Amino acid sequence: MRCEIIGNIASGKTTLVNLVSHPVKCVLEDFQQNPFWKSFYQAPELHSFETELTFTLQHYHQIKNNLRNGHTFICDFSLYLDRAYADVTLSPPRKKIYFDVLHELTREIGLPDVLIYIKCSENTLLERIKTRGRKNEKDITFSYLKAMTLSIEKNIKLLSQKSELVILNSEDSDILKSKKYARKIVDSIIKKLSK
Repeated sequence: MRCEIIGNIASGKTTLVNLVSHPVKCVLEDFQQNPFWKSFYQAPELHSFETELTFTLQHYHQIKNNLRNGHTFICDFSLYLDRAYADVTLSPPRKKIYFDVLHELTREIGLPDVLIYIKCSENTLLERIKTRGRKNEKDITFSYLKAMTLSIEKNIKLLSQKSELVILNSEDSDILKSKKYARKIVDSIIKKLSK
């Protein structure tokens, strides 16, 4: 049984996963293992293809290993989100190649049993990005975040009938601040994954 989390940059994906405890295993993205991510932030138009493809292959590898071990697990990343990034960043010819690869990977490992979509406005995301102060994120724009939100929601509509969808609004009840709210959400996720 697996759960993947989808949401824009700084929506609270890792924060939510870090609140999950036994019996559900947490699988975290290690973005620094992608050798292209720094180059991507410096020149997205030049390095988007290798960056997106590498992230997707890393995620596939992590999911495949946990499926093989029979774990019930929750990821702070999603193949749905990888697809959304590719929709925004790749040119049409590269997008076709990417989607062919993604189709082959999902044919093997399937889609998640539960998909959690963490929604948040672009203005709040920009505030959070500024607050956490990661140097590589300083040039992220409102328009990029808006394009990502639209792509995420488009891809959820295309694919979510194959996964159980849970929608959280981290703006109204901020999972980054409200431990009580976060605990309630986490408990409901554990129940879904432990069925």
